[in-house]
Amino acid sequence: MSEQLGLRWQALWQQHFAHLTEAEVQQSWACLLPHYQQTHRYYHDLRHIDACFTWFDQVQATLDNPLAVALAIWFHDVIYDVRRSDNEEKSAQYAVTALTKVAASTMLVQQVYELILLTQHPSKPSQRLETLVTSHDQALFLDIDLTILGQRDAIYANYEKAIRAEYQHVPLWLYKLGRKRLLKQFLGQSKIYYSDYFTEKFENKARVNIQSVLKP
Repeated sequence: MSEQLGLRWQALWQQHFAHLTEAEVQQSWACLLPHYQQTHRYYHDLRHIDACFTWFDQVQATLDNPLAVALAIWFHDVIYDVRRSDNEEKSAQYAVTALTKVAASTMLVQQVYELILLTQHPSKPSQRLETLVTSHDQALFLDIDLTILGQRDAIYANYEKAIRAEYQHVPLWLYKLGRKRLLKQFLGQSKIYYSDYFTEKFENKARVNIQSVLKP
C-alpha cells in the first residue's frame, strides 16, 4: 500500500509543483511516510488515507478545488497523538510548512489549513464569509473522512476495535464513557453527512452502526 500511495503522492506533486525535482518529491514523501507508519496507529494510518482517496476518486470531478481537498487528505492526520487535543492544529501547521516550502500559493496553503481544522469532529461546513473553501468542498471533505461510520458491520466493528487499540492506555470504563459521548454527538446532529452523495450512501447505515455501540 505504501508503494501505491507513494506513486499517487509523486503524481500529484509532479503535476502541481512542476518546479520540484524528482529527488525533492521523493524527499517530501520520505518525510510524510513515517508519520503514518507509527506503531501506535491502528486506524489513522495509510489504510485510512487509502480509503479516503477511494472515495475522493468518486467525487473528484464535482469538487471546486480538488487539489486543496487532496492535499488536505494527505496531511489531515499527519500528526496523531491520542494523548493530545491539538492534533488537527498540529497537522494543519505541518501542511502549512510543507506547502510553503514548495512555494505553494498563499491561497492554496490557507485552503488546506482550513480544511484540516474541520476534522475536529464532530464538525460541519463553515458559513463564515471569509472562508476560502466552498461549503461544497468542505462537506465532501468532511464526509470522506467519516465514510468509515457507514460501512458494513464487519468493517465498522474492526474500526471500533482499532480506535480502542489507539486508546489502550485509557481504562476501559473511561474510554467507553468518552467514546459514547462522541458518538452521541454524531447521532444528535440532524445529519452525519453533509453532501447529498454521502448522505444517500451512508447516513442510515452510519446511524445503525453508532446505535449498535451505544446499546447497553
